[in-house]
Amino acid sequence: MRKISLLSILSAGVLLTACAAKPPIVAQNKTVVVNDQTIVLGGSYDKEKNKLQLTANGDPIMQGRFPPMTPTQNLNANFKDMKFKGDCYFGSVLGDQGGSFGIVASIVQSAKSSTADKCDIFIDGTKQETLYF
Repeated sequence: MRKISLLSILSAGVLLTACAAKPPIVAQNKTVVVNDQTIVLGGSYDKEKNKLQLTANGDPIMQGRFPPMTPTQNLNANFKDMKFKGDCYFGSVLGDQGGSFGIVASIVQSAKSSTADKCDIFIDGTKQETLYF
């Protein structure tokens, strides 16, 4: 009987831990045509792991993490003989800091009208699309 109770407690703990993990935030895919090639741009941001990943045609081509208190991330990659660049700004990185720093960051972002979590995607130096997270 004691083994069954212990097993039940462990199972419940594992289940609760699994439920507590939040899924990554996924950007809506955007389709562009460059050099007669159709490319589906996408991405995801895992807040808990602080990991940003950008994709082209479902393949992860760029990834990075936001340094502490830094809302910007610039990523580069080559894919299908084209140069990709992701200029990303995640206002939530600063806003999630909390306390007085989070309040000041929110005020500054509001004044600049840049509170969104987004990545501008450039291919061969030309802005193609913006992904919003």
